[in-house]
Amino acid sequence: MSAIQSSFFDKIAAEGAHLALWSSIMSVGGGLGEIFVNQDARMHISGEHAVPELIEAHKRAKLLSNIMLSISGISGALAYHQTRDKYWLIGSALMLAGIPYSAFVESPTIEQLKFLTLDAKSEKAKKLLASWSGIQAGKLALAAGGATLFYWFARR
Repeated sequence: MSAIQSSFFDKIAAEGAHLALWSSIMSVGGGLGEIFVNQDARMHISGEHAVPELIEAHKRAKLLSNIMLSISGISGALAYHQTRDKYWLIGSALMLAGIPYSAFVESPTIEQLKFLTLDAKSEKAKKLLASWSGIQAGKLALAAGGATLFYWFARR
């Protein structure tokens, strides 16, 4: 690796703690917005409008959410590289755990809702739509745990 590349990576690693902290806070903010703003609004409209809206919103938000979780996780690993404090790795693992959570918990629910879009007024569609807040709360808990660890150890 050239001296320029080494210097660039050293600068990124030096800022790992700050980047991990801020990107994790943005991930938590996005999760809070999804639960308390978007989902609350969906619950007050009819199923034939709420289900397609949730499917489209998830399609858009999934990419951004996973990017923020990746940035947080990688930055936490870089902070560990600088500090050798294992709690940065734990926070990093919590942030990165949101990505498989999205694949194994969120995506199957969305796929079921896609199947039910023709019958969006059904009880199953209403039940899946109502469960979305709980599903999002799980992802939010992972991000909040990682952000809390990052905040705690960034202050030290």
